[in-house]
Amino acid sequence: MLLSSPEFLADPYSVFRQLRAEAPVLWVERWNCWLITRAADIESTIRDTRRFSSASRVTSVIESTPGYEPGQWAALHENFAVGMAQTDPPDHTRVRSLVSAAFTPRRVDDLRLRIQFLVDDMINAHIANRRIELVNDLAYPLPAIVIAEMAGFPVDDRDRFREWTARINSFFFKGGSVDSRSGDDANNAIIEAQAWIHPLLEERKNFPCDDLLTALAQADFQGGRLTAAELLSTAITLFLGGHETTTGLISLGMSALVRHPEQLALVRQRPELVASAVEEMLRYDAPFQMNLRYVTEDVEVGGVLLRAGDLIRQALGSANRDPERICAPDDFRINRPAARHMSFGLGPHFCVGAPLARLQAYIVVETLLRRLPNLRLDPQADPAPLVRPDITNRGLLALHLAFDAG
Repeated sequence: MLLSSPEFLADPYSVFRQLRAEAPVLWVERWNCWLITRAADIESTIRDTRRFSSASRVTSVIESTPGYEPGQWAALHENFAVGMAQTDPPDHTRVRSLVSAAFTPRRVDDLRLRIQFLVDDMINAHIANRRIELVNDLAYPLPAIVIAEMAGFPVDDRDRFREWTARINSFFFKGGSVDSRSGDDANNAIIEAQAWIHPLLEERKNFPCDDLLTALAQADFQGGRLTAAELLSTAITLFLGGHETTTGLISLGMSALVRHPEQLALVRQRPELVASAVEEMLRYDAPFQMNLRYVTEDVEVGGVLLRAGDLIRQALGSANRDPERICAPDDFRINRPAARHMSFGLGPHFCVGAPLARLQAYIVVETLLRRLPNLRLDPQADPAPLVRPDITNRGLLALHLAFDAG
């Protein structure tokens, strides 16, 4: 089947194009869910949180795993039963309001100089050899450091974020369905993360700092606004979601730019287009491709009857390429008139970290183009995109670039 092929991982957009035309609401047996690919259907189901719920979307998958027994993977189940990403209003609103305070435009803009320093420092290490492997030399460490500093996590532990994320994702949806063989390891990753985060939160209760962990810990400490499970789940969500999608945005976006030399030349000539280029990068190759929702009552979508208890997967990457919404959607155009993409979601669950992701991507793109003359794919490396084997969190394993002496 096309959806399980290596070709789909490398380029899902040709498959999405076919599905939008022939089967926009498709039951995928291997994934045990409906795949929705048209932008109008995706938007309507995202905004309707009553009939298409974030609650139970992950726990129902855990419970339906072959061989699952109640009490199995208890830490994993509890983590995905609560928290900001797994609830609907009003519980979602209560938790999100605490996190949102850390991502206001003013607080994010206050990070500009620090992000610029980090980007320059990472680039400086590679100036002499005129080559940079963008993923591991910049696109991964930058957002990991930024979210760690912002949240109050020990920066030196950032590689542990990456390991825990990989272990959890190996169980959930990396290939479209759960891998029960990875369940024990994913559960252990949650237990390890909880053991790491718990003393940090306890410390913030007694010794507050100006960071997000303090805001969460003090909220729990001063009136029980967060349960212990919500507190841990929200903290884990921050480091699981706070770096991976930004890494994907930077690597996928720069890959698209250097593979479209006329667009690269345009943004060099007109640096004021960098912000527009970042939005086109988000639209053209979204780092977060698939959104999962739980159907709470029988409802028709795109002429297909969905039953209560079904799961749907909203293909955000497909919505961004829907010709009903976007003119010439398969073209990469950095000066495209503002196109409403769905890469950060919509509605109540719109990505709370979107301003920070945009700022990091903007600084990276502007700095790379300003400081690295004739930036291009490294001719000594394999020119094919090294795409991660993950249908949900899209990204590159590596992006080898070369440049001239300044």
